[in-house]
Amino acid sequence: MSFTLTREHAAAIFDPVNEGNRAAFADALDPEVRWVVASENKDPMRLTGIYNKASWYAEVMAALAARLDNNKAKIVSVEVVNNKAIVEGVGEATQKNGKPYYNRFALFFKFSSETGKIVEVNEYVDTAMLQEVMQTNPL
Repeated sequence: MSFTLTREHAAAIFDPVNEGNRAAFADALDPEVRWVVASENKDPMRLTGIYNKASWYAEVMAALAARLDNNKAKIVSVEVVNNKAIVEGVGEATQKNGKPYYNRFALFFKFSSETGKIVEVNEYVDTAMLQEVMQTNPL
């Protein structure tokens, strides 16, 4: 059976993020998703590199969660083109050092035509802000 991405399917995945519920998003990720954050070159201080689902949660999300309080994502727009979703959003939080965290991002999601799972992500994010968070909020 062939999967075709619809606006309704994308909304079911991304809209709950605005209420802090990321379960549908996590469920939509293929475990072997190829997730590129800003660059294919791995840089743990800027959090760039290539990840799969487990490594993205362990290396990117865990690093930010340890350094940010009240981290919230807001999805600003979602566009669907064939089996791709283009998502624009904003991340806001307070860094552990008391400074504000504000980061705009754009993500390009490719869905499998067989499984309907997200199999590729290209994430464009302010890596200078990520580097500031990593450098000024030591664990």
